[in-house]
Amino acid sequence: MSHFPALRALVRPYLEAPLYYDWTVQGFGMMRTYIGPDKLWRLNVWNSALAVPNVSVIHNHPWHFESWIIAGNFTNRRYTEHKIGVAYHFATIKTGEGGGIRSKPDNAVLQFHRDEHYWPGQTYKQTADEIHQSFYSDGCVTLNMRQRVGDGEHARVYWPAGTAWVDADPRPATEAEVEDTAALALRRWNVGI
Repeated sequence: MSHFPALRALVRPYLEAPLYYDWTVQGFGMMRTYIGPDKLWRLNVWNSALAVPNVSVIHNHPWHFESWIIAGNFTNRRYTEHKIGVAYHFATIKTGEGGGIRSKPDNAVLQFHRDEHYWPGQTYKQTADEIHQSFYSDGCVTLNMRQRVGDGEHARVYWPAGTAWVDADPRPATEAEVEDTAALALRRWNVGI
């Protein structure tokens, strides 16, 4: 919590003048940009209007990360592979623009582990191999510090058995999406603080 005012001060200019930055839309329902040339820090602004319909949202990552909730509220739902649970398909994907499935789909059983609810000023950590799903209030702002693992480009995505995988492939954000999503975040900026 002691770093929270400094993190908010770092992030706010990205929302007040968002067109000065390069943003991509990620199909989970967020707009993102990187802070710094090494892409260690990633700023996410969440907006359900940006989500791809029926997108496959359960996944792990090609990096470990720590995430700070800057504005809004956020829920992280963790899963584990188990013998008892719900049937899913999964595949390895290459993350980022132009990614997509890189392995033959297989089957897994996932067990819901727990929901973790976070508000402004709180943080959570996750390792690359942890399976999770994100829920958010529209206008939620998160800041991730990432640590690359392995090649830093491959992860797994899961989707319900009997359904098709729906890609969350990143794409450049339009000016209207950037302006609307940043404005939404600024309207939520002081809620819950």
